[in-house]
Amino acid sequence: MTAASHQTDNTHTIELAQELYDEWDQGRGTSKSELERRTWNDGSSHGKRFDKYIKDNLGLPTTNPSKQTVRIQELESQVRSLGQHPINTKPSEELIQLLHAREACLSALQIWNDPAKTFRTGTFSLLFVTAWNSLLLAILLRKGEEWRELDKTGKPIIKEGLEKSLSTYELADRALVGNEWFGTRKNTKLWIELRNKVAHRYLPILDVHVIPYAQSGLLNFERVLVKEFGEEYSLSNQLSVPLQLSGFSDPNFIAELKATHARLPIEIQALLSRAESVSSELLSDPTYLLRITFIPVVPSSGTSPDAVVHFVKPGTVSAEMINNLTDTAVIPKLVKSKRPEYGAQYVVDEVCKRIQFKFNTNDHARVGRFFNIRPKKGANDKTVNERYCEYIRASK
Repeated sequence: MTAASHQTDNTHTIELAQELYDEWDQGRGTSKSELERRTWNDGSSHGKRFDKYIKDNLGLPTTNPSKQTVRIQELESQVRSLGQHPINTKPSEELIQLLHAREACLSALQIWNDPAKTFRTGTFSLLFVTAWNSLLLAILLRKGEEWRELDKTGKPIIKEGLEKSLSTYELADRALVGNEWFGTRKNTKLWIELRNKVAHRYLPILDVHVIPYAQSGLLNFERVLVKEFGEEYSLSNQLSVPLQLSGFSDPNFIAELKATHARLPIEIQALLSRAESVSSELLSDPTYLLRITFIPVVPSSGTSPDAVVHFVKPGTVSAEMINNLTDTAVIPKLVKSKRPEYGAQYVVDEVCKRIQFKFNTNDHARVGRFFNIRPKKGANDKTVNERYCEYIRASK
């Protein structure tokens, strides 16, 4: 099935849902069971199939549940958010795949964030692609769209007694349609390639190279998960920011990165190079590649930082915030809570060792003002030339 025909089928599905909803019209028209019998030749669900079809395709509620029903639904939602299904209920294949996707993704993150693990990229890629495969299957099952590989007669291919699924590549193209998911599809396919090439090879030096792709992939997974199945299945409540001791702030880090790249097998170098040589538009798409820089700044008071880092959910960043981030350069400023390392008296003593004239702290202050290093009398104390000195509030 081509992307164009797939899009046409989606349009037809939405149009049918709208027609059914209009005919039902909040109980003033044809009954749900009658519409089910006429549309699908089956009215045995007593309106539940109609409710799900309208909710999935139009996002409109067609039920008015009691308070007790709402409470039960909330409790069942909490159970599902913990990766289980309510007791005495039979989970659908869709739910089984969804819970499998969450578990696989959390297991992948557990491996990645475990400092004792060395086979990180290989194991992460196996579990992460597994998570994506199950999530994509759950999406197609929910929408009632084809996820199986068919033979020339249109019948599902059976392998080892089970219906053979499409590849994860094909599932991504079928479940994530349109420009909105372009970067997500590309990132997912990159992880499939990495899985195929490194899953059975010990390449610990590869870990640092794939961090930007892993971060994008995780945010993509969460965004698709929440958009398709709701907040109750979000992973955010089970995750925290991992602590890092990596020397990414080392000035020699770029050189080290290039050196590790050169030690990778040729085909892995080619894969990474191809990933970095895509269009500039794709490289700037955070759903494909996400580079984040953390600048540690310790505030002088310990409680009043110069800036605060906020973590927001994917897709909730406003246009105004994006513009601010685009137009703002972050310059880290060294702030100390102690007295200055080189105070005025120290400077005076050092100057006196080098000149034959008398020089005291008053002279030091006048020289500072003359060369516009420190502010004039009455001016803001913080207007200092940071090339020569730093402002410390305690000592002014």
